[in-house]
Amino acid sequence: MSVSKRGTDRHACRDPDDAAVVEDYHHRCFTNTYASQLRAGEFDVPDRKGTRQQLESWFQPGSGFETRVALINGVPVAHFTVSGHQLVHLFVEPDHQGVGLGRRLLARAEAVIAARGHRTFELHARVENVAAIAFYEKAGWTVTDRRIRTVEHGISYDERVIIKRRP
Repeated sequence: MSVSKRGTDRHACRDPDDAAVVEDYHHRCFTNTYASQLRAGEFDVPDRKGTRQQLESWFQPGSGFETRVALINGVPVAHFTVSGHQLVHLFVEPDHQGVGLGRRLLARAEAVIAARGHRTFELHARVENVAAIAFYEKAGWTVTDRRIRTVEHGISYDERVIIKRRP
């Protein structure tokens, strides 16, 4: 695992053995972000085993996915995953939002995608996650008219397609 220090957070490439730890933090992010929808029965909690298996496959060498995890005192608090021209995941635990960590991870993810030769980046954000959509817009991304239906880990949901073009 390679680690580079930047302030109080560390960004590390992860391997398949780390999937359980990242899934645990990922689950906390989801349940905190969507707490009111979960209480109202509007959302189901994703299948944790399925999420862990997905992360394990992404962390495999040669998978085409690259994941970086931000650690504070050795505990994962944020991560991004990219594949091709897409930012597949960007999660920051709610207790660590608003301090610039998400912006740094987004910039790093964009740099990884650009280094692979892509000039147009794409991501998908749940339509209900207006805070995330506003975050991306503030960072220069554009919300398109496209929506997609995603089915994974035992739940289905609608997502907005958001893009960014680099000069």
